[in-house]
Amino acid sequence: MKDIFDTCNLGNLELNSRIVRTGLWQTHSLDELYDKYERISCSGVGLIITEIISFYPKDRFSEYSLKSNLPNFMMIAKNLADITHENNVPLLGQVEFIKYNRDIDYDIKVNELTMDDIRKIQTDIIITARKLKMAGFDGIQLALGNNFYLSKFINPYFNQRNDNYGGNTFNRLRIVLEIIKVIKNTLGFHVNCKINAFDGRKGGINQNESIKICKLLEEYGADSIQVTRPLSPKYFTKKVSNEDELVNFNTKLIKQTNIPVILGGGFKDMKHMNELLNNTSINYLSMYRPFIAEPDFLKSWKQKGEGKSRCLMCNNCYVTKTSTCYHFHNQYP
Repeated sequence: MKDIFDTCNLGNLELNSRIVRTGLWQTHSLDELYDKYERISCSGVGLIITEIISFYPKDRFSEYSLKSNLPNFMMIAKNLADITHENNVPLLGQVEFIKYNRDIDYDIKVNELTMDDIRKIQTDIIITARKLKMAGFDGIQLALGNNFYLSKFINPYFNQRNDNYGGNTFNRLRIVLEIIKVIKNTLGFHVNCKINAFDGRKGGINQNESIKICKLLEEYGADSIQVTRPLSPKYFTKKVSNEDELVNFNTKLIKQTNIPVILGGGFKDMKHMNELLNNTSINYLSMYRPFIAEPDFLKSWKQKGEGKSRCLMCNNCYVTKTSTCYHFHNQYP
């Protein structure tokens, strides 16, 4: 019988449980941020993926993100790594951006990127990965899902380039494959890729192409995959996708790849999560919003052998771009 609190491995990473905490916005003071990571890492979580790490100061979400270009970033990153490692929890840095700017040209579209722009994006991500490695992180997450820039680059709905970085699946993914190859060859870092199970747009990426993308990511060195729903949490409705679709996609993906696959999708009930683990081939589950409502709720789950998160899944934390819960931010010590 599988249990969410089984010790296990995610590639080369040793986990204390099958639960992956994934982050999004960062609006805390540093003291609050460090306290949150302490509470999460000692609660029984298996792996922590940070809030978005932005490396472009004019990026749309830079205000709500950790910023790798700031002078104190290395200090912050090292402190986060030290806190999580003190509790034997590995840490991945989630590197994402939503808009690319060239000098005074704001929000350069995928089709308008020059080769110099592509090389700059690749270089900036690799430099950020190197900073994370120096700070003691265990790996990096490349954002190829939701609605971030690289997810658009690999998507035929947005990418109509007619060079080697457009057209077929391999060419659209080339920018990412080259990044992975450099990171693996030079840093030996764990590379996780977050990807949509499907796109939800006409002319976008369907499930078959998403699996094809994952197989290419594995071939070029990715160590694990995190499957997410299309777009963003505010679209977590049955009109766009439901759990059965995600579970079925994960099952297909696990059969066709040889690297670990993490499933995310609004989980908050320990009993349901254990049933999912034992009735499918899924081995890892990610959670985001429950950790906003209560950073160390897993401690209670582990002690009692059961539990449901008090998170209301209202998405207020997403919509307001805050790392605190509207309903419960004053209700835990």
